[in-house]
Amino acid sequence: MNASLLSSAARVYTPLNALHAHAEQIQATSLADLLGGDDEASQKRSQSLRFSLEAIHIDFSKQRVSERTLSLLTDWARSCRLEEKRRALFAGAHVNASENRPALHMAARWPEQVNPPEGMEEAAAFCQAQREKLADMVQRLHEGQWFGATGQSITDVVHIGVGGSDLGPKLISETLGARPSQQRVGVHYVSSMDGAQLLPLMERLDPATTLLVLASKSFTTADTRFNVRTALAWLSEALEIDVATLCGYQLVGVSTRADKMREFGIPEAHQLEFKEWVGGRFSLWSPIGVSVAMQLGMETFDRLLEGAHSADRHFLETPLEENLPVLMALIGAWNSQFLSIPTHAVLPYDARMESLPAYLQQLEMESNGKSVGLDQKLVPHATCPILWGDVGPNAQHAFYQLLHQGSHTVSADFIAVATREYGSQGPLGESLRAQEHLTLANCLAQSQLFALGDDAIPAVARGQMAQGYRGNQPNSVILLRTLDAFNVGALLALYEHKVFVQSVLWNVNPFDQPGVELGKTLANSLYQTLEGEPVDAPTVYDPGTDALVEKIRAWRQ
Repeated sequence: MNASLLSSAARVYTPLNALHAHAEQIQATSLADLLGGDDEASQKRSQSLRFSLEAIHIDFSKQRVSERTLSLLTDWARSCRLEEKRRALFAGAHVNASENRPALHMAARWPEQVNPPEGMEEAAAFCQAQREKLADMVQRLHEGQWFGATGQSITDVVHIGVGGSDLGPKLISETLGARPSQQRVGVHYVSSMDGAQLLPLMERLDPATTLLVLASKSFTTADTRFNVRTALAWLSEALEIDVATLCGYQLVGVSTRADKMREFGIPEAHQLEFKEWVGGRFSLWSPIGVSVAMQLGMETFDRLLEGAHSADRHFLETPLEENLPVLMALIGAWNSQFLSIPTHAVLPYDARMESLPAYLQQLEMESNGKSVGLDQKLVPHATCPILWGDVGPNAQHAFYQLLHQGSHTVSADFIAVATREYGSQGPLGESLRAQEHLTLANCLAQSQLFALGDDAIPAVARGQMAQGYRGNQPNSVILLRTLDAFNVGALLALYEHKVFVQSVLWNVNPFDQPGVELGKTLANSLYQTLEGEPVDAPTVYDPGTDALVEKIRAWRQ
């Protein structure tokens, strides 16, 4: 091919080519320039980058994007057949190609009175039947009619799971049950395989009034299996009742494997089931959330599902240009793939959401942290960024120094709650409201400083305070009117759909996690070694690990 033909080929329009060319222009433009001031163009840009769904408002004006950027990004999404794949997702197509099954977690929150999309009917009916069974369990518990093996009413629930069987319910329990007055029963979460979370509970809970919830999709996860074994041993020793009997009174199973729950000795009346087409990190809405309903009541759990369903409908029915999870996904992909920003901080300015960064870490990184596409070819660019974060006010005293004046570029989501009911009047109420205003002011100020850097220093203060604020750190502000079940459900569902959209853009499967399996296999062989058992699992030896095993053995003797 001669030079003129090569040049012509290079100019062929594709959304990706256009985005790469546009990224070069944006890289040369600072956020201070994009935000401008109070001129008409800046006002128009800011207005075009604000979007709302119910009582959730998202401001993208501090992202390094223009209306032209969003237009190119939506062209890219259409070229990836996003709208077609969105319909296929809701219709039960086998979008989880490696495991040859659908991904229908939306069915777990589909209302009984609303007709589901064609292809989801059977899944929605199954989920609604399990929700009724869950509601019966919750009612029995709240009415004081759930008795342990000694005949005493259950007062506390220990939820034992890990990963998706733990992070979602734990997040909701902390977020919506932050005050004892909001709780119907005490719920405690155990996920760590080392027993450190279980030991304190064994010291302070009454074994006669404690119910165990074993939450495990496969019912084979080692972390969960060992914790349950230890918890049952505690109950058995304390109550002097055999484990088989205890399983009939003080153990609930939540899994896709009814056969394994039955083999374990859990009676059918205490089994809750979900299907393989609900992925672990998407399973909060399924019976995995039973402990949330036990703690906070069915009304709260139902409102959580209603909020998530509102986000489902918005995602399914709204044009791409106004679709919140689509825009979140496109801007996130723009930052990581085209602006080469490797990390993304999640910064909730409300301590009730302290577990949100950890929840989103699993949701996004386990879903899209992949470099091999659906076509089995290497993806030639960055995909999911590294997610991290903390409660914003705490983070300001920890790592904001690096973000403001260090050398790393990071994108961020600032998440805040506009109003909060305290139920207090007089001086106490005024003091609490002042703290709320201080928190909101810090959230907005930090978002502004991330974007503007030194340009955020008022003119009258320049020369009188330290400079070197790098700025140009793109960020979104997500504002919730209130932190209630409906809004939290909608927010988490928006992030779920963001993950799916990005998987379409990057052509990866967001519903499997093959990268976690090899570590488990190696751990099994090393566990057998530490236990002094014959090793029957695949093994890889290296001198460093051998020396560590010997050191552990020496110290444990």
